[in-house]
Amino acid sequence: MKNQYYEDVCRFIDDHRDEIIEKWKQFVNLEGHYDEKENVEKAQAWFRHELEETGFRTWTVESRPDRCSVLLGILGEDRPGKPILFGGHLDTVHPKGSFGKENPFHIEDGKAFGPGVLDMKGGLVMALYITKALQSLNFDRNPIKFVVAGEEEGDHVGTDVDLLYTEESKGALCAFNMETGHITNSLCVGRKTQYTFFATVHGKGGHAGNEFTKGHNALTEAVLKINEMLKSIDLDKGTTVTPSVMHCGKNTTSIPDLCEFAVDVRIMNQAEGQRVKDAFDEIMNHSYVPGTTTEYTLEFAKLLEFEPNEKILGLYEFVNKTAVDNGFEPFGKIILGGASDTGAIARADIPVLCSCGVVGEFNHNIREYAVVESMFNRAKIYTLAILDMK
Repeated sequence: MKNQYYEDVCRFIDDHRDEIIEKWKQFVNLEGHYDEKENVEKAQAWFRHELEETGFRTWTVESRPDRCSVLLGILGEDRPGKPILFGGHLDTVHPKGSFGKENPFHIEDGKAFGPGVLDMKGGLVMALYITKALQSLNFDRNPIKFVVAGEEEGDHVGTDVDLLYTEESKGALCAFNMETGHITNSLCVGRKTQYTFFATVHGKGGHAGNEFTKGHNALTEAVLKINEMLKSIDLDKGTTVTPSVMHCGKNTTSIPDLCEFAVDVRIMNQAEGQRVKDAFDEIMNHSYVPGTTTEYTLEFAKLLEFEPNEKILGLYEFVNKTAVDNGFEPFGKIILGGASDTGAIARADIPVLCSCGVVGEFNHNIREYAVVESMFNRAKIYTLAILDMK
């Protein structure tokens, strides 16, 4: 059965199509890589103004001195219900100018292009207009809250933004993280977290022909370590190990005396993470080539693992039923390898879904695009779902 407000919600979103696209365009054209603090701050100022114009009280919390802060906003603080939370981020992986022209946002054949059009400024614009649609119906049951990071693509390394997300999510009725919508129209109910191991192997150089037995080959040691590290892959548990970067050697006739490499690890839970860390520590501290030594560091992404549970799957089923009942295509559900802030939100023990934003492909690439119609369809579905919540 369709929601009693179905016609009103659809009319509001459809009447504001041109306005929504114009806001999307303005936001995307405010380019800003996560390391470009001033550029991201311009995007933050734009979105903060939009929230305040909609009636939100806003404030910011510093992440780290060289990065953009976290923007928070709340509307309807005195409403009786628990807050409904929207999460997101303002930064992109694209340095300003990566698209080769000013104002790169454009639409072709029903697809929107530009830096962050999919990941994830489209999702934030959608959440803004969900709020506006609710206001048009005099919705006054639950506060609406936004938590919007300024350096998510930098994995929050060196910050406590993950802790802030968890703290600000406590007590919420539910949360929608407006990240990249999957091209299959699936909502994300689980994500991995990321560990990056950086290793430096020291050996002893020499002539490859005359001093083969005298040298201690750092490259050989690195290769043997990587081979052992790959044995920690467990696809049944979702654990992947990906050697990703290597630097060593100066010419083809010498034994390398130094080799640096990095390995990306993705895991679904802390127990798996501990298993991998223990195994890698043993590998790093063992010399497969006598005479070599290794030092390593482990960098933790502050984008925590997001494991499906009863609350999360319950929210998924509720939103999916809303879609079907109101004549929209059903959602699929998916577990993704990329990390996001959803894990930190889930730590607050509330139901949360990820990949709720506009649908598209090729995020983290200049081919990034979003399906324009998904902006409007999903805005309608989430608005109707919120209206149905008790």
